[in-house]
Amino acid sequence: MPPPESLSELANTSDWLTKVFERYQGPLVSYAWRFLNGNIELARDCVQDTFLALCKQPRSSVEDHLEAWLFKTCRNRAIDYQRRRTHMITTASNIGLEQAADSTADPLETMTQSEEQRRVESAIHELPEREQELLTLRLTNELSYKQIAEITGLSVSNVGFLLHQAISRLRTSLTVVEA
Repeated sequence: MPPPESLSELANTSDWLTKVFERYQGPLVSYAWRFLNGNIELARDCVQDTFLALCKQPRSSVEDHLEAWLFKTCRNRAIDYQRRRTHMITTASNIGLEQAADSTADPLETMTQSEEQRRVESAIHELPEREQELLTLRLTNELSYKQIAEITGLSVSNVGFLLHQAISRLRTSLTVVEA
């Protein structure tokens, strides 16, 4: 039987892993879902692999950059899954699905929001894949430029440039559609 200090350390690690899982499981599944052609089961498998990899890492080696580590590892796993499958088809994000499921929402308002959402999703779909990925990390997952740079392997300034470019393209695309 391990000494009490080891049991205490294991309990702390277990509590920490539980909190990390509860905090990041949803955002990571959404992120992996994008890479895996909207296949939710593969996205969940990818996230499970990510957390298994986390369990193998010493806590001290990932704790100070945990969020970036999780997203980068998840990204790498998703790319591995993607490579095993046929060519990836970029799909629209699932932002707003909760609104469509809300039966208390005003039907006209829901329809208007759905139309706007489809327009935005269509405009995002027209962006290059790299810009789509950066927008997802920044807007959906609320990651910093530095974290996005760590995940994607780009420089922080390149992340900023590409995000600015993507938002400018979206703005232009949506303005043209409205006019």
